[in-house]
Amino acid sequence: MIWIIGEYAERIDNADELLESFLESFPEEPAQVQLQLLTATVKLFLKKPTEGPQQMIQAVLNNATVETDNPDLRDRAYIYWRLLSTDPEAAKDVVLAEKPVITDDSNQLEPSLLDELLANISTLSSVYHKPPEAFVTRLKTTVQKPEDEDYVEVSETGYSETSCNPVDGVASPPTTTGYVPQPAPAPALVPDLLGDLLGSDNAAIVPVDEPTTLSGGLLPIILPASKGQGLQISAQLIRQDGQVFYSMLLENNSQLLLDGFMIQFNKNSFGLAAVGPLQVPPLQPGASARTMLPMVLFQNMSAGPTSSLLQVAIKNNQQPVWYIEDKIVVHALFSEDGRMERGTFLETWRSLPDSNEVQKEFPRITITSVESTVDLLAASNMFFIAKRKNGNQDVLYLSAKVPRDVPFLIELTALVGQQGLKCAVKTPTPEMAPLFFEAVEILFKA
Repeated sequence: MIWIIGEYAERIDNADELLESFLESFPEEPAQVQLQLLTATVKLFLKKPTEGPQQMIQAVLNNATVETDNPDLRDRAYIYWRLLSTDPEAAKDVVLAEKPVITDDSNQLEPSLLDELLANISTLSSVYHKPPEAFVTRLKTTVQKPEDEDYVEVSETGYSETSCNPVDGVASPPTTTGYVPQPAPAPALVPDLLGDLLGSDNAAIVPVDEPTTLSGGLLPIILPASKGQGLQISAQLIRQDGQVFYSMLLENNSQLLLDGFMIQFNKNSFGLAAVGPLQVPPLQPGASARTMLPMVLFQNMSAGPTSSLLQVAIKNNQQPVWYIEDKIVVHALFSEDGRMERGTFLETWRSLPDSNEVQKEFPRITITSVESTVDLLAASNMFFIAKRKNGNQDVLYLSAKVPRDVPFLIELTALVGQQGLKCAVKTPTPEMAPLFFEAVEILFKA
């Protein structure tokens, strides 16, 4: 049924609804069903690239790459993801290619040729259906041992035909520098790659308290060149046009060409995960590249208390895996619909218990003017509600919202032009208050 829906999606009016009903149980389905669901969803998306199939393909690709332990499913999903993200037309040529008629031509082979192919069953002769001398110029002969009917190879020249071992024919994961097979590709980063940091002998671990400096005055350095064998990475979560991105700057200060960059995010409190592969061109010595990696929320959730910890694994074809501990800046998650009316703000504030209010003072932060502060916070989707005077101090009220409609009601108290800022936040999730205070400190020190 799933195959029929994907194969004839253009003829089935409600193909997306039918397929969506199967996708509800995707994680619990057997591997063969998951593989067919993945292929059928890709076919539906290529034939009907509307909003519904777009959401379905995103969910399926995330499930098949982040949540699964099945290597066949994960590899196929990575191949589809790479095709769709680089060249949709090429994806159509591959996925929607006309299928050849299934035929059996073994009875058309000469009996003598068939015997010779059977004698070379482990070599390329059996693949090409040609005798070895047809494509190998310096031939290695193969003879049969009569006593145990096993095969022994006798080489007269020192050159041999390459054997074809089906067990070794595992597809390599897609690279990020173009869909070109690499001579010796490194294994793909798997979802639990960060699960055992201490057991990784070749891993470089950059701790969360690494001194933060700025690269070009824009992004914090998360992997300094001194610890990255010449590779320096600056990165931070940002929000742009309603989308969360992991903004990155990669600088190659080594003497090697670095390519095949890949990235993986460990499970975290907001389920942040990459929408697609890391798009970084090969870096020559002395070169640098910037990229904006689109992120999705609530796809990679971790258990336990809310934390700003963002564990990242980054690798390339020339270096070991770099394990990095970054921070989730919560203001990058504030949505554009976080503005409240004054009445709604007051009603929400009163409806929350006093225990949900958390306060913190920032003795080194100075507010130069109310207007500049309002503009600064509005750029991060913290919206001005009202202002009042408390003696000679200004008190500002603002609202913000993180995804899943969790509001933040904010009260800032300061004396303009003097050091000292008092911040109070009231929210249904007070355990997120420390993350909010981290964001305030970052914004006012930027």
